[in-house]
Amino acid sequence: MEQILVHQDGKQFAFHISGKGQPLLCIHAPCIGSINFVYQQTLADTYQLIVPDLPGHGDSSPMEKPYSIRELAERLHKLIPSLGIERPFILGYSQGASIALEYCLRYPDHARGGILVSGFSEVNDLYLHGRFWMARALSMLHGVPLLARSIASSHVNSPEMREKWTAHASKTDPTSLKYLYTAGHRYQCTERLGNIQLPILLAYGGQDKRMHHYAQMLTLKLPKARLEIIPNVKHQVITKAAPALNQLCRTFMEEG
Repeated sequence: MEQILVHQDGKQFAFHISGKGQPLLCIHAPCIGSINFVYQQTLADTYQLIVPDLPGHGDSSPMEKPYSIRELAERLHKLIPSLGIERPFILGYSQGASIALEYCLRYPDHARGGILVSGFSEVNDLYLHGRFWMARALSMLHGVPLLARSIASSHVNSPEMREKWTAHASKTDPTSLKYLYTAGHRYQCTERLGNIQLPILLAYGGQDKRMHHYAQMLTLKLPKARLEIIPNVKHQVITKAAPALNQLCRTFMEEG
């Protein structure tokens, strides 16, 4: 894997690139960083994986003022051509799926399709509202190390990988994290989903019952969506069911 540092408007953005072939842009969830997709690296045998660290995560510069999901999608769209990348598939995990949706909405001619893992187009239930409130409060209280370790523990079983995951996630800037959680909590694109004519793969854990109404809503609203429920896994499909998810991604991208 190669790390490329791109500078724009005085900010540094880190991209981790591996493999060759059809590009796949992977957008991580808050307080994780690019290590979020460590178990998707097997796809690099056929595809080119482009995994950025979002602002204030990993080796990317922090944000000095609040920003929106739209602004994040715009920034990624401006940076991708500088890497020589054209029309990638967009994979987003959890809140990263919101950024992927906005990218597909704003730049449909610059994407091949979307892969949304445990995603949502708005926050409209008490459980997810509560998760955002708690996470934002911890970020404001400088609880990044606690969040990083908690998220790593829920996603990764291997003690060695858990430590690597925690170390990378602990580099997250608390203020940037607060801004990202706030942007994700406020984001709403449900009424625009019908405008997305790109093929979309939706993947959710069979045991992630609280997210299933989001899965149903996206399936109904997206014209070209295909829903896959992966059994025996909760929200952490990206790591806890990586082989099954990766195979779904391969099949979807081959067909696309």
